[in-house]
Amino acid sequence: MQASEMAIGGASTATAGETPAAERTDEALKTPAATTEAAREAGLVAARELAEAPAYNRWAAAPLSGDMSGAFDGDSARRLKWPFVVAALLLLGILAAQLVLHFRSELVRHVPAAAEVFEMLGVVVPLSAQSDLVSIDASDLQSDAARGLFVLQASLRNLATYPQAWPALELTLTDARDAVVARRVLLAADYLPAGSDLSAFPANAETSVRLWLDAKGLGAAGYRLYVFYP
Repeated sequence: MQASEMAIGGASTATAGETPAAERTDEALKTPAATTEAAREAGLVAARELAEAPAYNRWAAAPLSGDMSGAFDGDSARRLKWPFVVAALLLLGILAAQLVLHFRSELVRHVPAAAEVFEMLGVVVPLSAQSDLVSIDASDLQSDAARGLFVLQASLRNLATYPQAWPALELTLTDARDAVVARRVLLAADYLPAGSDLSAFPANAETSVRLWLDAKGLGAAGYRLYVFYP
């Protein structure tokens, strides 16, 4: 009886040092891969690999394929583009009109027919005013003792091949030390003879200036004469 008990005890000791088969199976099934494999063996899962397919994105499809036509359909693209095209054309038209208006004198000079267009529109076209094309060929300032006045004589020439506006003259009187004692600006109505045409300085024309000035008590001994456009 004792021997039999020992034999049983020995058997119990041997099995106690090992992990039971059921426990080993439970441990193995704890991993996802083992669980999936066991399900396949049981016929619960189809024996094939399932790959995750990304969802289709119509916005990303065109850039990835290099074709941008799929981003919008034709009607949507036209609806989006035409307001910008119209706005750009309007801005270009306004800019062109401003340039034509600003440079209308030069435009009429090169395209005389444009003068009629501006006239129909009621737009005044000023004459050219280029002081570098107007020269003082000769000038002189003398004292008229009998009248107690100074006499200014000068010769103006329009070097341009087209009519220009009459320039203004700046007369500066100086003393013996070249210090300024008086300065006066003379417009066309001041230095041209009475009855002269004040509308335009004819092309390639020359005109004489003769003007009496009252400069008593100023001690003027010299002068400077400049031509300019105000």
